[in-house]
Amino acid sequence: MKFISIVKTSPKESSKIRLVLLATLAFGVITAFFYPLDLLAYFIPGLFRENSSCILLNVTGMPCPFCGMSRAAGEMVKLNFIKSFYYNPSSIIFFTFTGLFGLTILLLSFIQRKILFNFSRKTLFIFVLVLLSMWVLNIFFGHHSN
Repeated sequence: MKFISIVKTSPKESSKIRLVLLATLAFGVITAFFYPLDLLAYFIPGLFRENSSCILLNVTGMPCPFCGMSRAAGEMVKLNFIKSFYYNPSSIIFFTFTGLFGLTILLLSFIQRKILFNFSRKTLFIFVLVLLSMWVLNIFFGHHSN
């Protein structure tokens, strides 16, 4: 059984894929610069224990795998990769992979194709291992305050 397969789609489905990608990109950009919990912390000083809106960081004092990703994304947009790495060490790999994957889905939609994933226990294990690696990198090397 293959993990990834590429199948033909209808023109209507391809249009929906492009619309979902555009909406996801818009949502990502908006939340990277106007994260709702950051706005809440701005208007209610002292709401969060740490200088972050991450719920896990505020409850346990331990950063989540994605702590610092908003600031890292902002720095990547400015092409400041060192500062992006400073905020979250896995940000450059994460955003590069996500961007290339989104671009691949977009290009495939123009030729009426889409990607199908076949998940197995091995796939889930690899996903969890990657997420744990991101978390460990962020715990030891990420910078979680402004």
